[in-house]
Amino acid sequence: MLSDIISSIIMPPGLFIIILLILSLHALKKPRRVILSSLLFLTAIGMYITSIPITTFYLNKWFIDVYKPQLPPDNAQAAVIVLGGGTSNDEDNKPIQPNIATIERLYVAVKLTKEHPSFSYLILSAGDTFQRSGITGAEIMAYAAETMGCKAKIILESKARNTDENLKYCSEIVKKLGVKNVIIVTNNFHIRRSMDFAYLYMPTEVNIFPYPSGGQQPRKISLSPEVFLPDTRVLRIMQLRIKEIIGLLLT
Repeated sequence: MLSDIISSIIMPPGLFIIILLILSLHALKKPRRVILSSLLFLTAIGMYITSIPITTFYLNKWFIDVYKPQLPPDNAQAAVIVLGGGTSNDEDNKPIQPNIATIERLYVAVKLTKEHPSFSYLILSAGDTFQRSGITGAEIMAYAAETMGCKAKIILESKARNTDENLKYCSEIVKKLGVKNVIIVTNNFHIRRSMDFAYLYMPTEVNIFPYPSGGQQPRKISLSPEVFLPDTRVLRIMQLRIKEIIGLLLT
């Protein structure tokens, strides 16, 4: 336990928090720097709050507990929509395969097509976001889905650059296919915003089923010292959650 405390202090982000607090106290000694001292202090507190596990636990409950995995009735025809979550790049910074988040989504979607033959279509939505590679995220996802043994007909949506466009362009494909059931597959932290856009764009006669992917989050958290220690991994998680919050506010 003592080693965990020490490492959280001497390693970022704990180290940065300590430095900011020291600078804040130093600035406070000079009357004209009260505002600077306050800003440094608030920055340190903000960094601390967003880097401790207990914060992400309660924030995750707000994101993840909204939608549970749902499926159409047995033998009902459906299209499974997978939203692109990014790619991994090679040494030349060219995309070569889906990143971990996208692989997680694809695995769940392909598994659904194997278990439910009536899920006739797998719609993969992701464009060439930065127009730098000449290959779209949907094409990269399709290769991975085929490798996983997808049983459904794969349809590419290769224009979307964000979640809004993912669902907007996929809704046009759904209309052409004439299917009445769609299953939205994305990471559990991303499902809330994705469903907002799905309800916005999908035809009113289409039934929409959320299917969040990702590990189950703990229902309880023990108030041990570890959950109050800064952790770099938590900062990465918080970055994704803050992105989702901004996206929800702008929806």
